[in-house]
Amino acid sequence: MNRRRTWSLWSLAVAVLWASGCASLRPPSLPEPGVASAAEVPWVPPPGATPPPSPAAPLLIPEDLKAHATDLSLAQVVDVALRNSPLTREAWWRARSAAAEVGIRQASLLPEIDVEADLRRAKQAFPGGAGSPSSFWRTTYGPVASINYLLFDFGGRRADVEAARQALIAADFAHNQAIQDVVLQVETAYYQYQGTKALLAAERTNLKEIETNLTAAEERRRSGVATITDVLQSRTAVAQAQLNVESLEGQLQAVRGGLAAAMGLPANVPYDVGPLPVELEPRQTSEAVEDLITRALAGRPDLASARAEALAAASDLARTRAQGLPRLLVQGSVSRLYFGGSSSASDLYSGALVLSYPLFDAGNRASRVRQAEADVEVARSRVDVLERQATLQVWTDFAGVRTAAQRIETSRALLGSAEESERASVERYRAGVGSILDLLTAQSTLAAARAQEVQARADWLLALAQLAHDTGALGPAAGTPPSPSPAALAPAAGGGQP
Repeated sequence: MNRRRTWSLWSLAVAVLWASGCASLRPPSLPEPGVASAAEVPWVPPPGATPPPSPAAPLLIPEDLKAHATDLSLAQVVDVALRNSPLTREAWWRARSAAAEVGIRQASLLPEIDVEADLRRAKQAFPGGAGSPSSFWRTTYGPVASINYLLFDFGGRRADVEAARQALIAADFAHNQAIQDVVLQVETAYYQYQGTKALLAAERTNLKEIETNLTAAEERRRSGVATITDVLQSRTAVAQAQLNVESLEGQLQAVRGGLAAAMGLPANVPYDVGPLPVELEPRQTSEAVEDLITRALAGRPDLASARAEALAAASDLARTRAQGLPRLLVQGSVSRLYFGGSSSASDLYSGALVLSYPLFDAGNRASRVRQAEADVEVARSRVDVLERQATLQVWTDFAGVRTAAQRIETSRALLGSAEESERASVERYRAGVGSILDLLTAQSTLAAARAQEVQARADWLLALAQLAHDTGALGPAAGTPPSPSPAALAPAAGGGQP
């Protein structure tokens, strides 16, 4: 009876394994992708070849910022962007993956223990009487526990774990760099939007002044002290100013959409930001450019990430070299064997101390070592390249900030002179001693001076943001809500120094 039951269980197990194996060997039911019928014919994917895009949740202004949606500050804009940015999210998940890889490699430092359940049925034979063998079926089953532990490998596992740890550090710094890149992108779009708004306001002011002068020209013509030429030239100036206003209005909508995209929002989402700061008082930085370069070389996340990758490559080299050295392993197992059809059982034990040495592999390990050595040099060279790039970027940004600060002062002086010249031209024209051409020329100069002064303020803020980014100072401080870092170099309005 026991023999029949054992045979039934054995047959059922074989049938299940055979069915699962056949199921895994069946070809997939999806259509073959194939190729295009000719070189000039595009390939048409069959149904199911490309998965449909997953529905994404709508990106909107967070609830805690909706009350300020019509007057978002730079810190709030950066906050929205960091919450929505796929770049920071991707870098964060890469860092989490690298952290899991460290745990995977650390597992090699501990023993590996496996537990199995073994069921065997075998036909055995032994010599019988008269020279004819006798055969019988035997069924055995029972649990098995085994252990494998690598005792010593000349530091290969430690080097492997260290490579993973340095890769995690590199991924963490890459995440910080992604945050800095997003902040710079948002700040650039923010200041461009503010600058375009200020340009539009200045151009509207110019339009109103020119329209006032057109009214004066028409009144002078009705009084007989001006000709139709004055009126026509004034109308031409009004049309040109109106065209400039309309062009800036269209440009403003495009820039506004760009800032929305930088925040990870739809272009048509209702929002607005404050005006471009007016009372800027930029002063030359008291910090030498050499100090800024030193700060950049020590604090930039991309440089720190590259250095960590170089250390990871060095650890990979140590691991590769250790693979060509002896390895000492401990192996052992314990099991309990039951015999089908009887109540007897037997306890089995085994243990082994194994010394393994790779004697010959046709030069595979030597080639891997040379490859790892080359990878180390590549990583170190990349660090050198990034350091030189960082030095050049900070040097250029430093000069750009100083130039932008000087341009603010110069453009203010130009604006003041143009305003005085325009007032004098208006008074002369209304007094009948000046021509319409002199007045229009003065107004055109004033319009250009206003635009240059607005652009100088925006350029200074943009230069500050770029310098902060390239010195590694741009990004939210640890443990605090996201906030723009150019304020660490110079305030957005009022006094301060870059």
